[in-house]
Amino acid sequence: MIEAVRQALAANDHDSARAALRRNWLRLILESNTSELERLCVEHPEPHDPHVLLIRACCRDLAGDSYGASFLRGQGLRVASDDFVACFTELLLAPDTPTKAAIADRAREALAQCGPEDDYPSALFLLGWVEVRLRRDPAGAIALLRSAVDEARLHGRVETLRLARSNLAFALTQAGVFTEAEAVLDALPADVPLTDWDRFEGGLPAANRGCISYWRGDFDEAVALLEGAVVEGSVGTNFEALARLYLVMSLVSLRREDRYFGAAALLQGVSTADKHGVPWDLLRRVTSAWLAHAEGHDDRALTLAAPVLTRAGAPVAHALLAELYRRLGEPELAANALRLASSVPLPRYAHASTLVTSAALLSSAGRGAQAHEQLDRALDVAAPEHVLAPFLADDATIADLLEAHLSHGSRHSAFLHAVLERRERFSRRLAGIFTPRERDVLACLRTTMTADEISSHLGIAYPTVKTHISSIYRKLGVTSRRAALLAVDAR
Repeated sequence: MIEAVRQALAANDHDSARAALRRNWLRLILESNTSELERLCVEHPEPHDPHVLLIRACCRDLAGDSYGASFLRGQGLRVASDDFVACFTELLLAPDTPTKAAIADRAREALAQCGPEDDYPSALFLLGWVEVRLRRDPAGAIALLRSAVDEARLHGRVETLRLARSNLAFALTQAGVFTEAEAVLDALPADVPLTDWDRFEGGLPAANRGCISYWRGDFDEAVALLEGAVVEGSVGTNFEALARLYLVMSLVSLRREDRYFGAAALLQGVSTADKHGVPWDLLRRVTSAWLAHAEGHDDRALTLAAPVLTRAGAPVAHALLAELYRRLGEPELAANALRLASSVPLPRYAHASTLVTSAALLSSAGRGAQAHEQLDRALDVAAPEHVLAPFLADDATIADLLEAHLSHGSRHSAFLHAVLERRERFSRRLAGIFTPRERDVLACLRTTMTADEISSHLGIAYPTVKTHISSIYRKLGVTSRRAALLAVDAR
């Protein structure tokens, strides 16, 4: 494809060069090297052609240059007349959710009118990719990506097929269809060299599996998977950013106090602006509020979370926020967050979370019968995909409610027993082996601080710091800082 454009340019066959670029640009963006594609655009006999400018804008966006992409997009849109090129570059580049949603509607019409010069398989994939992120019709987004998988297979598009399958797995994960998502992930080819699109998306398979592990209550496995997806200096608006968020939530669930300092740094790498329809700022705020609560800073948690109640359209964020407000003793705010979560279609795991939160709120309000009704609904939603995380809270209200529900009777008694067994193991795990002060010292050992600097940082005497370090080493059976951190991470 690249070679066809290059040969036409070398032969000064401008019409052929324009046609080859027009026919292959979207596939090249998905499958090839965007820097080379952009170089061909610059060498094009008409580098200021609106289509060429828009294609360059896509290349810039994938390279992480949002400013350059915005300028080129503006230049191209002033005179662009071709609906297909303008529509599908805009589908990728549109800066905000309402604009992207309107363009997605236009893209459906453009797909229905595709001509032989248009790249239907790539365009179908891109529309499905966008619809997953818009979250307005999860079932429709899954159907689009299934079609993209079929089209890529029929046209022999090996790379597009891989990307379509990978994003289908993400769509299924986001909808809470974990078992099928795992089957799709298992079928993906292994050890594939990273393409520009892979870097643009940011570690999709590992992030996907980590999300599933988190919601199934396998927090240690989630940490191991999600750490592998984190890349220093990432753009903060892709799957790598999602991995950061779920990694922090997993560390909070495990009460890994020794890693909270690093968790806060992880959140700094998540965008504070929306992109591709994803409300990154809301997700970051909710996760930051959970971390603040875990650190004992409840006033800060409330401050961080407050703006999240002013926007709808982020069901997972609002489901997690509702449970946080309940833990903070704010039932009215929790109810507001539950209403926002329920204002759009909820994925299975978020639905289970809202039902558990609702049950706990009803129980605290003395409405036991209704609490058990909600809890049984939560078990009904969670059981098919083994969603355990919402039931594992280290919280007396939920613990008592689950124990009472066992004698109360449930049509999901087998799953309820699995929940209680996991809770017991999890509670033993959270009891830990370190004192609170040892956990403070252990957190400092993850930094470059010396023992003397740790003494100043924590406000305790230097000999006391040395005593805590010796105790940590003894409990872990190690003799060095590095070995201690490796041992803790392996627990």
